[in-house]
Amino acid sequence: MHRTIPIENGRQLSIVIASSISISIAVIAVGLRLAAKRIRNRVDGSDWCIVVACLWNAALHGTCISLVTHGGFGFHLAEVMQRFGPGTVTYFFKGLMTFTMLWNATVCFSKLSVLLMYSALIPTPTMIRMSVAFGAFIVVWCLADIMTAFLICRPLARNWDITVPGTCGSRPDFYFAMGVINLVTDALLIGMPMPYLYKLAMPMRKKLLAMGLLSIGIGTWAIIIYRQTLIPHLDLADMTYSGILATLLSGLEPAVAIVLACIPLLRPLFVKSRHNLDSGYRYGSSNGKHISFLSKRGGGSSALSHGLDPTATFSELVDHQTNNSSQIELRPVEGIQRVCISSDEERGKEERGKTMANGGVPPRTISVERMWEVKRSHG
Repeated sequence: MHRTIPIENGRQLSIVIASSISISIAVIAVGLRLAAKRIRNRVDGSDWCIVVACLWNAALHGTCISLVTHGGFGFHLAEVMQRFGPGTVTYFFKGLMTFTMLWNATVCFSKLSVLLMYSALIPTPTMIRMSVAFGAFIVVWCLADIMTAFLICRPLARNWDITVPGTCGSRPDFYFAMGVINLVTDALLIGMPMPYLYKLAMPMRKKLLAMGLLSIGIGTWAIIIYRQTLIPHLDLADMTYSGILATLLSGLEPAVAIVLACIPLLRPLFVKSRHNLDSGYRYGSSNGKHISFLSKRGGGSSALSHGLDPTATFSELVDHQTNNSSQIELRPVEGIQRVCISSDEERGKEERGKTMANGGVPPRTISVERMWEVKRSHG
């Protein structure tokens, strides 16, 4: 059992405080997201993925804190060896490997959550296929990172015990490559829904608002880029001291990503009434049928005839009540349906053909007519 190392300097304190804040903001954001989704009774796979990411994030920062309290993080390596012994150094490097694995798990599930959200917001075959393919790539990439963290040194024990004979690859290059791929996947992830948002049949101001909400993940880029500038200067011979800021930023990034992934879905917590939530995260009427009430630009009656319009799913992200201009919305009038049922076994094929030719309802069929109500709101 390793003894607890006292907090003696600002470097140790900064890591403990930053990790505690990172755990807290992620838990609060995910809790608010679940509360918002429960209002609509629509907790789905993307929410469960973000919950898992939040749990991994807590484990990640718990590990970071343990590196301070039991691994000598915040002191020079020579001082750690002299004051606390080689066992503390071994604990630190084992914890660093654990940190890498937990970081990949957190990033993986946070990105999968965003992809599942896209699949629900834009349930087109193209978007679903792209999300599945991209999700598979993210899973493979994160698993490859975890395997590399184990195999970068041969034998395995050399990862945490430099006295063991063997060789190691370049850890800074490995960390740098991880960061570059992470940045590229973030950019692709943010760009995926933009063509669909651009085609929304709504004022440009609202398009930009929707694009901004789904581009909020750009906020992590500053953290990633700054961390990338630090990695080439890491001194592995004094990692307990030189790796403080890079590790702190590496832990902060997934926590911020979790928070930013939750922000676009918090609108239900701030609307004035439940009535304003009639168009939510998924589109659909109360009878379970998916109904579109926004048409694509140029779609006209064709969009209505298809009955499925992925642009309608963004209504929760853009508050229609903030638009003071005149606006027309088409909504299904619940309960107003005309059903005509006819059956006549005496009629032959000839009469059936005449009925259809005259525009009538063929026998032994069910005809359902849906009425639409047009509402015009003036600011």
